Amino acid sequence: MGPLRLVPMLTSLQMLLLRAAVTDLPPPPPAITVTPRKSEYLIGDTVSMQCVAPGSKEKLQGFQFAGTSGWAVNIRTPRRVCVYSFNITGPKDGGAHLCTYTLVNKARRPVRSQESEAVVINVRDHPPQPTLALKSSTAVTVEGQPLLFLCAAPAGDSERRFNFYNGKAKVADGTVVASGAAEAQLRVPGSHRHHTGNFTCGYEEKTEGRWIPSYRSRAVRVLVREAALAPRLGVDPPTGVVGEDYPLHLTCEASRDDFTLRFRFYRNGLEISPGQAGSKVRRIGNFSEFFFPRIPKSFGGNFSCAAEEDVGGTWVPTPRSEAVGVTVKAPPSQPALLLDPPSGDVIDGDPLGLTCAAAGPAAPRKFAFYKDGVQQFAATAAAERFRFTIPAAEARRAGGRFTCRYEEKVSDWWIPSPLSEAMTVTTQARPQFIPLVAGCAAGAAMLVLGLLLAVCLYRRRRGGVHWKGLHDKDDPSTYPMASFAGGNM
Repeated sequence: MGPLRLVPMLTSLQMLLLRAAVTDLPPPPPAITVTPRKSEYLIGDTVSMQCVAPGSKEKLQGFQFAGTSGWAVNIRTPRRVCVYSFNITGPKDGGAHLCTYTLVNKARRPVRSQESEAVVINVRDHPPQPTLALKSSTAVTVEGQPLLFLCAAPAGDSERRFNFYNGKAKVADGTVVASGAAEAQLRVPGSHRHHTGNFTCGYEEKTEGRWIPSYRSRAVRVLVREAALAPRLGVDPPTGVVGEDYPLHLTCEASRDDFTLRFRFYRNGLEISPGQAGSKVRRIGNFSEFFFPRIPKSFGGNFSCAAEEDVGGTWVPTPRSEAVGVTVKAPPSQPALLLDPPSGDVIDGDPLGLTCAAAGPAAPRKFAFYKDGVQQFAATAAAERFRFTIPAAEARRAGGRFTCRYEEKVSDWWIPSPLSEAMTVTTQARPQFIPLVAGCAAGAAMLVLGLLLAVCLYRRRRGGVHWKGLHDKDDPSTYPMASFAGGNM
């Protein structure tokens, strides 16, 4: 017999511990394979990973696939072979991958196996990000205006195709025109409010017969405003009736001032040039004034205005305002000055009447009378004529050249008529007929009294001889004179 091998005797407790330690050891690792085998995977590739658990009497509960990017997938199956497939969407799907399986031991507890060897998947990244630019000086536009975008990709030899997006949706109502493989344009002929949003672009490169999308460009924010309303035209005087050679103000107020503005004024549909008819233009904010210091009679008509907005370097016109009619009235016609007396010759102290007669029916008018160019009297009356009377004409007040004029109210303005034809008034001294007759009568009476006194004196001297009377053919000189007593004759 050979020498005896001494085997140390194990206690029952040690045997139980050894058996428990062997039972709690994790099952051996599974085998993992990847199909198809490629040195570099493209975005869009489908990858299948197969995990095979070694044979065992324990019941298999399932498998777990995991990647170093942090994802993990659990698949419950009693089979010893499990396949998990997924699509490559980007670099996050690359890196190391492994699998494990789980058994249910005799104690009916799940036990995870050791990890499989790692398999590495190399993923080609998306093509580089393009740049997107809006071909406008501003990203704010108005409805109806075109939008033009330029998407530029990095240089490359691969075949490419471009796409444009508004938010997450692909732009479908525009035209994409590519200029080779480097860039493409998107043209939206007429923008709408729904085009407001964040625009991006991207391209796809054709690789191994598959279109690989690039990263999206940075977003360009576009704001599409509603079209501007027609401006409001104002006229001063508000009635639209103005006297010839009087001021006329036209004002145009735009509905907003979000953009740089310029204004245009029209007469009978034709644009009025600044300086035409002596006009002047002034603009403040969303307000513009067209001013005529002295409007000519030939410049009446229907006036309107429009504004233009500088939208991304393009002047976009608003609708025209409602037309306002302007009537330019000629000055009132020349009045006639009537004199009373008509000859204009007035005796000093007599009244002088002056009447200013206007043409046309009775209306509110201002009448004024002038002497030698200086106003003497003025009054307002709703009449076609007005009379001015100098109660007692004096040479100082009444003599001279008289004229008159009147004013008619047109809107808020009093429009004067031309002066009437000048009328000359002369004053004369009153004739002295009554004092002369009275003086002559007094002289005759004095002469008679003198004769009577002489006769009386003569009669006294002759001793009271009286005149007896004279007959025809009597010559008193042949008769002696008698003395008289006093008495009556």
